[in-house]
Amino acid sequence: MRISSNFDSGNIQVIQANSADAITLRINKDNQSEFYQWFHYKLETIPDTPHRMTIEDLKQSAYPDGWKEYQAVASYDRQEWFRVPTQFDGDNLVIEHTPECSQVYYAYFAPYSYERHQDLLAWAQISPRCQLTHLGETLDKRDLSLLTIGEPTP
Repeated sequence: MRISSNFDSGNIQVIQANSADAITLRINKDNQSEFYQWFHYKLETIPDTPHRMTIEDLKQSAYPDGWKEYQAVASYDRQEWFRVPTQFDGDNLVIEHTPECSQVYYAYFAPYSYERHQDLLAWAQISPRCQLTHLGETLDKRDLSLLTIGEPTP
């Protein structure tokens, strides 16, 4: 069994993962901030094995009330996402899921990857009614772009 978040938008810290029924995780804080709310990770495991993953210390997260009645999402192909059984006790979020495949991704919400964003910009700029302008860079040194859509003003 292996848990990883070393990919675009990945975010989780593995505290303990010795047993499928007792995985303990924690969300990493945002870049140069005390805030945290987002998680996204990949579980590599034996299919058809029940897993219990506890994400702890959420009463200090950016929006603790957002965990009430929340249901995590999962995906085998990173295209189609579905809800998985999730409980929140006021501090810990428990995800119980039996993956059908050897790899499954879990996330706070279905991620919108940087690659997908780049595909949208490439598609949009083909339109004669769209202008793509480079504004600068983000803190992560990625392009910050502006799409202007419509007829130019005289």
